[in-house]
Amino acid sequence: MFSLGNEIKLTVFGSSHGPYIGGTVDGLPAGLAIDQEFIQKWLDRRKPGQSLITTPRNEDDKIEIIGGSRKGFTDGSPLAFIFKNKDYIDKHYDDLRDNPRPGHADLTMFYKYGEYRNYEGGGFFSGRMTMPLVAAGAFAMGVLKRYNIKIVTYIKSAGGISIDNEPQEDEDYVYGFSTRMPDREKDSLLYNKILESIKNGDSMGSVISTHIYNVPPGIGEPFFNSVESEISRAMFSIPGLKAIEFGSGFKLGNMYGSEANDEFYAENGKILSRTNNSGGVLGGITNGMPVVFNIAMKPTSSIRIPQKTVNLKSMEPSEVQVKGRHDPFISFRAVPVIQAMAAFVMLDLIMCRKSL
Repeated sequence: MFSLGNEIKLTVFGSSHGPYIGGTVDGLPAGLAIDQEFIQKWLDRRKPGQSLITTPRNEDDKIEIIGGSRKGFTDGSPLAFIFKNKDYIDKHYDDLRDNPRPGHADLTMFYKYGEYRNYEGGGFFSGRMTMPLVAAGAFAMGVLKRYNIKIVTYIKSAGGISIDNEPQEDEDYVYGFSTRMPDREKDSLLYNKILESIKNGDSMGSVISTHIYNVPPGIGEPFFNSVESEISRAMFSIPGLKAIEFGSGFKLGNMYGSEANDEFYAENGKILSRTNNSGGVLGGITNGMPVVFNIAMKPTSSIRIPQKTVNLKSMEPSEVQVKGRHDPFISFRAVPVIQAMAAFVMLDLIMCRKSL
């Protein structure tokens, strides 16, 4: 489906080469401030054409709020917004209609929607569909400021280059780095590696880490609406995201309990833990430590290297070489999307616990 959320619900619509992409956020109380300049700042961090390592598609990605607001505040009806698509070239996809790209949703789109599928630009499977995710998440970030909740997302590893240092508790810090890897030396190494990948007609994946600070304890529900469940559901709405782990994640599978358990201590009236292998969540509920998760973003499937496929009409072997304009390192633009979706989920979970 095209909706996400419990107390507040995000619904998206549109497609990559359609006239508009948009979204609505239902369930918001009246009287919440809408900082359109702040929302646009986060959208600009996601938009194409920012550097040599992004797609050259030239879009403004300017948000137009068309409902749910009055004089800069929510009015209690669904907050509705749209973005105009301007710079798209349908002919780049003529050869792809019957020759699905390996690694892309072209084939599964054909299985589900047949001849009526919306395939130009990937249709509604395109990364452009993350614009309303960022808009809704940026709005949520503004509301979360009253709780002093800060969300930091950054590239942890890519192309054999990785960092292990803890990030600064600054939501904007990472955007001063050309690849979103917050280490000057390794940022430069990764940038050059991405350029080499582009020269070869290839693409690269990454591991992206998110740390959510100052989350109140007691947020989340047991079983089906756990913090992990809700975050995971939101994250897998992002095209190209293929795996997620919380805290020490899969490393826990090779630990003893004496290593994995986070021992508690009291400080200034709060119960904290000396380690955070659990990623700030126990029993699906926040424990007051930072909520930490890592995701794996696969390499962009649209590459210029010829690949084997099957023609959907003849069922004969075929070959596809992607033309058009595509991101060689989609992780660069995925960072603000993940950050925004984490904010949306946290606001929704807080509203499940108490009213704003």
